[in-house]
Formats: sequence, C-alpha cells, structure tokens
Amino acid sequence: MVEQQKKRLEGAISDMIEDMYRSHLKRMQSTMHRCAARCCDDERGTLESVQNCIEKCAQPLMEAQDYLQHELGQFQSRLQSCVRDCNTDARAGLPNSPNERDMTRQQHLFENCTGNCVDKHINLLPGLLKSIKQTLDKGPPKRAHIRQQMDA
Repeated sequence: MVEQQKKRLEGAISDMIEDMYRSHLKRMQSTMHRCAARCCDDERGTLESVQNCIEKCAQPLMEAQDYLQHELGQFQSRLQSCVRDCNTDARAGLPNSPNERDMTRQQHLFENCTGNCVDKHINLLPGLLKSIKQTLDKGPPKRAHIRQQMDA
C-alpha cells in the first residue's frame, strides 16, 4: 500500500514538472540558447566577455529552476511533516508491551494516515502548479530572494 502511494505521488509530481517544462522552462531554455549563440557570434568578444554574456543569458532559466526546486522542497517538507505526525500518532497508540495485534492495528492506522497525507498533497499540486506558473509569468524570483526565503 505504501509503495502504491509513493508511486502515485511521484507520478503526480513528475506530471507537474513535465507541465512546467512544456509551459515555461522549455521556452526559457530555447531563449537562453539563442541568446548564448549570439554571445558566441560576437567576434570582438573576449573569452571573459563572452562567458559573462552566456552566464547572463542563462540566469533567468537558472532562477526559474531554483524557484521550482525551492517550491518542490517546501512541498516535500510539508508532506514529510504530515508523515512524521502519522508515525508519532501510531507510536503513541502502542501500549508499553505491544503484541502482534497491536502492531498490526497501528501499522494499518499509519498506512491509512500516510495515504491521507499523500492524497491531500496530490490534491494540492494543481494549486501549487498554478501559483508557480503565475510567479514565472511575472519573471522568476532572483536567486538571492530564494536563498533568503530558505534561510527564514
């Protein structure tokens, strides 16, 4: 049962990432490569200036990827917290000297609880995807801003 939940969650996240790639990241990647090619076409450019130009071209995509990674990390942290709560509740429900029946019952409760966590978080993905797309439509947050959020 837990393995099925894990596969469902991984599939839902994978679908979300694929959607993001098709709707935003692929276009940004294409723009980045065209921009980098123009940097390389500058015959007067020095090694350093061309490299700086290429890095500048890559910055929006890198920031978008950082932002997506940050949001997925936050999502994963919330899911892990839910599963930890399930584990804590299952352990708390065990008597001091649990027998096989107690263990089986708590295992069943744990699996149901984690299944509910997975269902809840899969249902949150469309809203998360919409929010990420709206943010990227305005332009990806700068890397420093993402780091500040992670440190907070």
